[in-house]
Amino acid sequence: MILAIFLLGHEFSLEAKRRNFEFYDPLTTGDSSLSSCIEAIIALEIGEFDKAVSYARAALLMDLADVGGNVKDGCHIASMGGTWMVFVYGFGGLRDYDGTLSFRPQRPAEARPSLRFSLTYRGRILYVEIDPDSTTYTMREGGDIVILHEDEPITFDPSDALGHPAEPEALTGPA
Repeated sequence: MILAIFLLGHEFSLEAKRRNFEFYDPLTTGDSSLSSCIEAIIALEIGEFDKAVSYARAALLMDLADVGGNVKDGCHIASMGGTWMVFVYGFGGLRDYDGTLSFRPQRPAEARPSLRFSLTYRGRILYVEIDPDSTTYTMREGGDIVILHEDEPITFDPSDALGHPAEPEALTGPA
């Protein structure tokens, strides 16, 4: 169910996401190397930052700490991709619903690091910088694009670099 909430997030209210997460979280065994990353993303979305960090750490350390005791047999490549997803979809708040990129950065109050990443989307290269108090989008390559930042549509051409200050509620996560 948690994976469905991630993949079809636009079909669930924040309250429905919260209720489902609270119900399924204690029932989830977490024995898959792919569980932790999705749980971290949804935990961030509903404001469960301590759980999100714990799940993100589990995804990150799957191979680094040899959590499963089987790194000698090979790395968990999907879990590595899941760790990337935690940062981009979780902390970056990236979603792509109905062909529109949207961002809702999650910044726990006690965590003040920055996050930077590039995305290639429909032949365009978008660079995203999420700092403690602002988010900046820079088109590196490609044509015009419309994205959403905190539900605000932003249109710019390749020469634009748009900075968007973080909303106060984004500093502590969703209410």
